[in-house]
Amino acid sequence: MIHVKANVKKLVKANYQLVTFVFLAFLAMVLVSYFYVSNIVQGQMLVIGEEMMNTTETAVSANLRESELSFANTVHTVESMLSSGKSQEEILDFLTEITDYFRGEYSPLPDFMKIYGYIHGEFLDGSGWVPPADYSPPQRPWYIGADKNDGGIFFSEPYVDAETGGTVISYSQKLRDDDGAEHGILAIDLNMTRVTDYVRGQKITGNGYGILLSDTLNFATHRDNSLTGLHMAEAGHGYAKLSAMLAAGQPISAERFTDADGTDSIAFFRTILNGWHIGIVTPRASYYGQVYSLALVLGILGAVLMVFLSAILIQINAAKIRSDEENRSKSGFLARMSHEMRTPMNAIIGMTSLARETDDLSRIRYCLDKVSDASSHLLGVINDVLDMSKIEAGKLELSETDFPFGGMLDQVTSVINFKLEEKHQHFTVEVDPEVPAAIVADRQRLSQVITNLLSNANKFTPEGGNIGLQVRRTGGEDGMCALEIAVTDDGIGISDEQKAKLFRAFEQADGSISRKFGGTGLGLSISKSIVELMGGGIRVESEPGKGSRFIFDIRVRTGSADPAGEEEVRTAVRPEDVAPVFAGKHILLAEDVEINREILLALLEDTGVAIDCAENGREACEMFADNDGGYDMIFMDIHMPEVDGYEATRRIRAMELPGAATIPIVAMTANVFREDIEKCLAAGMNAHVGKPLEMTEVLGKMRQYLL
Repeated sequence: MIHVKANVKKLVKANYQLVTFVFLAFLAMVLVSYFYVSNIVQGQMLVIGEEMMNTTETAVSANLRESELSFANTVHTVESMLSSGKSQEEILDFLTEITDYFRGEYSPLPDFMKIYGYIHGEFLDGSGWVPPADYSPPQRPWYIGADKNDGGIFFSEPYVDAETGGTVISYSQKLRDDDGAEHGILAIDLNMTRVTDYVRGQKITGNGYGILLSDTLNFATHRDNSLTGLHMAEAGHGYAKLSAMLAAGQPISAERFTDADGTDSIAFFRTILNGWHIGIVTPRASYYGQVYSLALVLGILGAVLMVFLSAILIQINAAKIRSDEENRSKSGFLARMSHEMRTPMNAIIGMTSLARETDDLSRIRYCLDKVSDASSHLLGVINDVLDMSKIEAGKLELSETDFPFGGMLDQVTSVINFKLEEKHQHFTVEVDPEVPAAIVADRQRLSQVITNLLSNANKFTPEGGNIGLQVRRTGGEDGMCALEIAVTDDGIGISDEQKAKLFRAFEQADGSISRKFGGTGLGLSISKSIVELMGGGIRVESEPGKGSRFIFDIRVRTGSADPAGEEEVRTAVRPEDVAPVFAGKHILLAEDVEINREILLALLEDTGVAIDCAENGREACEMFADNDGGYDMIFMDIHMPEVDGYEATRRIRAMELPGAATIPIVAMTANVFREDIEKCLAAGMNAHVGKPLEMTEVLGKMRQYLL
């Protein structure tokens, strides 16, 4: 438990440092990217703003310039008429003609209203307007401005027209003849609505408005109509600052200020040809909207990448910690395996030495019994390792057969009973009546799981304890059956921390278990894999000191095997019932290891069978041919020099001799994986028996093919 907590603390600390580092790295990346790209975007926005100002300035200036040129030409014409002595009536006719022309459909001055003047003390109006009696031209803005301007064209402030009541501006200029004598002042009125509407509609980034200021910094147009005619400095908030900058001739480009309504804004201003000023105001949030969006996108992207990379690094880090833990587990496993293998080997070697040194038959039998027990234990360890290697390679497969379920349970309990009796434990079996009499499943693997759970219960339950095996049907239809199999005991129990490691490969719930009870720690992991292949799962219910209950579920098909036939098969292969049943039969044994030949010859000595031995595959083929195929059966080893068992089988099957194609050939090899068995059958063999040899299995094959 202390070790687990230490690993958890280590993982949390490592991940905290890792995530912190990744966060800071991405924060730095986002900030650098933001400042770098935002500078580019701000520069681009500045370019866009300046281009918009250029466009607006050009459009307004062109409009005013055309009006100015037309007015200048008209002034020149009137001055020529005055120099040539034209009468007032002729000058009025000309002004009327010009007014009609500029008001016409094809006028080059769409904003033109009328042309008029105060000449020789008489008001002449080209539109035919007759002013009221109190109308005094010398008091009008157009007259006053031109009089003060002394010869140049005067651009008036926007003012209310006496005729229309609308806002207009006037161009006005003194009239002089060729001798320089002054004769009066000429003026034209221009409707500013089109220009002001155009200016007011100017925007940057789709938001904001335009401003038109006179040369005296009075508003000619503004979004807020109440400001029209007001001096810029009197508009409130940040306009005083902009007014001071314009008055000082300072450029205003992307200048931050507070608009009259309190909006944080950005301003651009340009001075046009008549000394007026054009401006565009944009809310700062809109102007820098792309920068803010960029910051948001970079922030989100950085956060996503940070989380993604952190998750990957955490997984890698966790995998490394798990790998380190697994390496420690495997190191412990190898130590246990060394113990589990060396202990029975020590017994085998020691008891063999003792048997050699005594003539006492009872002592020799005792030693041989211990050698047999140690050999069986060692074989179990080897089988567990092989099963685990198949699981890790993904090659563990099921071989389903139809068999009596009760017969399988009887076989399992008969194997485990002697261990239970040694510890005087009470063992009960409860089978639900609804459990099918026969099922279709992998009999060997199902027996392996139940045997493993019963062996563990026996191992961890004290003398005189209780162990139970319960089987019940939990459902199923369409020929399928769901079974729940449970093994209970009143042994030492398991803690929650131990449960977390219980079904892991190469681990035991507690390191002290192997020292006290032995075992490789593979059994439950193998059982879990087998149960999952059978479509189920395995779990444990346990508390320390209160025993354990291991439960697993499987899904199998309902079978039809006859329990009576099971009993016949089980009793037909006992060695004491066979001698000398094979008298007159002749078999060929192909085996390159002398001790293996010697063992089989000795085991079959009393069966009456005649055996010829070949030491390799080539020799086996030659002996079969020399005997004209007269053998009744062949036991064929696989790994032999010169010619292996697969090739020897293919050569025998290809011979044109009596029985070559039909003689039973049984593989006798330590290659016991499913693919090994399939390879033997593909080479032409009839069956397979594994090494170390189980005499019951060998005699069963002989009865199958010889009798």
